[in-house]
Amino acid sequence: MANIVSASLAEPLLASAPTPRDVAAWTPSTEPLRFFLGGRDLGALQIPSLTLNVPFTRLSTRLEDSAPPWETLPPGIEAAVVPAQPIDVEPPKLSFLSGTIRYVSPSTDRYSIDLESTFGDYMRRLSQNTRHTLRRKLRRFTESCCGGVKWRGFESVKEMKEFYRLATEVSSQSWGTKLGGPGLVGSVPEAGLLKLAGERLARGYVLFQGDSPVSYQLCTSHGDVLLCVRTGYDERYGQHSPGSLLLYLLIERLFSERRYKRLDLGEGTLGYKSFFATDSARCVRVIYFRRTLRNLATAFSHFALCTASVAAGRALSRVGLKQRIKRRMMGKMRRPGQ
Repeated sequence: MANIVSASLAEPLLASAPTPRDVAAWTPSTEPLRFFLGGRDLGALQIPSLTLNVPFTRLSTRLEDSAPPWETLPPGIEAAVVPAQPIDVEPPKLSFLSGTIRYVSPSTDRYSIDLESTFGDYMRRLSQNTRHTLRRKLRRFTESCCGGVKWRGFESVKEMKEFYRLATEVSSQSWGTKLGGPGLVGSVPEAGLLKLAGERLARGYVLFQGDSPVSYQLCTSHGDVLLCVRTGYDERYGQHSPGSLLLYLLIERLFSERRYKRLDLGEGTLGYKSFFATDSARCVRVIYFRRTLRNLATAFSHFALCTASVAAGRALSRVGLKQRIKRRMMGKMRRPGQ
C-alpha cells in the first residue's frame, strides 16, 4: 500500500520551521539508550540530550545536513538526537567525526499519510480488502456500542487536562504498562503537555465505548505536519482494534479540516502504520555524542551488544532454534498473538 519514497514531547516546531542549524530546532530531552539482548530489555542509560524537532519530510538524505551546531549548544549536553533521518544508502553504524561520535540505528521505514487530496481519494488508494476490513471493524465496534461511536478531540489547555486524565486511564490498562512500562504518565509529563496546549501545539483524541475510554492518540503540531507522538488502547477491548479505529476516524477528520498537509505516524514499524500509510521513507535514528572517553565506551558497548545479538540470532536461525529460544526469553513480554 505504501510507496517507498519521531518523537519526544520536547517543544515542537513553530510555523516558521527552523532548520537543523538553528538552535531553536534543538530542544532539551533525555535520551534513553536501551540495551537489548534477544528481544529482552536489559535497561537503559539516561543521557542528557537535545532532540531535533524538524519533521523528517523536511530533511535531506545527507546526514551532515542534520548534524547539530555543537558550537552553540549549552554545556552539559552529552548527545544530540535526530529521531528520523531519511537515507538513500545505509550509513556506517559508528563513525568518528570532528569532535563527535555518530551512532546510527538500524534503518526502518517511517510511515506517513499525504493529506493534500480528499478522504475519498485516500480510501480509493487502499485495496478493496483493506476498505472492507476497516468497514467491518467499525461496524462491529458500533454494534458493541449499542448503535453509536463516540470519540472526541482535545486541544485547549482545559481540554488537554481532561485528555490527560482519560488517556492515563487507558494507559493503565494497556499491554505495555501492565508489563512494567512507563505508560503515559512516565513518558509524557503533564506540565509539558499543557505548555504545548497553551501554544496550540498539542492535540489529543479519545475513543469511547459507552462512557469508558478505550484508546487514545496524542499528537503534536509541526507547522503543516501533525506528528503522532504516543498511542495506546485498553487491552480488554483489543478484539475491536480500538487503536486502529481511532486512527481511521482521525484521518477522516484531518482530511476534512484541511489544516495539515501530512500525518507522520511516528517511530516504529507496527503493522497498522503500513496498513494506513500512503508513503514511507527509509529512516535511521542518529545520536551524535560529544567525543569523550565515557561516550565512546557507551556507544561502542551498545554497538557491540547489538552486533553480538544479531549474530547469535542468525546462528540460531540456521539450526532452527531462534523462535523457540526467543519465546522462552520473552515469556510474558510478548504481545498478545506474538
